[in-house]
Amino acid sequence: MMRLHLISTGSIHPIDELKTFQSLQPYTDQLHLREPNLSAAELLDLIEALLAHGYSPDQLTVHDRVDVAHVTGIGVQLTRRSLRVRDVRRHFPNLVIGKSVHSLAEALAAEAEGADRLLYGHIYPTASKPDVPPRGIDALKQVVTFTTKPVIAIGGITPERMPEIAATGVTGIAVLSGILGQSDPLAAVKHYQGVRV
Repeated sequence: MMRLHLISTGSIHPIDELKTFQSLQPYTDQLHLREPNLSAAELLDLIEALLAHGYSPDQLTVHDRVDVAHVTGIGVQLTRRSLRVRDVRRHFPNLVIGKSVHSLAEALAAEAEGADRLLYGHIYPTASKPDVPPRGIDALKQVVTFTTKPVIAIGGITPERMPEIAATGVTGIAVLSGILGQSDPLAAVKHYQGVRV
């Protein structure tokens, strides 16, 4: 069964969102905190609150902030603007490291540098990247085939597209607006759960 990664919106108010994240926790495998506007201290407070309300450290990933990941004992997701995978791996050998990649070459490089998992996309057209062509299913299949690390697909993935995604052999999918952008996030996540393959 594919794993479901939930990615935060980048504009959350930590206290307001805590109850939403709590309600979604039983239906998601991983929560990614992609919140560049929050300070390290604010992220730390949010992560500690999540850990106190049902999340385990292996269910949480913070984007970019290696320092926060190290202090809280959760995973980190590195992007093009982050520290290099090899440098983080060298200094923090036990940290779970995800890497956002956009081509097979980037995926192979991230794997060689020591990434634990790969977030690949965007697969389908998405409003968050209107001027960038989607990578598509065939490119996703290539990444899954030629790398040995778990691959998480992201970008425009609706419940209806999940069987097509699953056929590539990916480990999971990552969703942002399809859940947190809906008027009823709990109903939305249950829709994804209903067709997990």
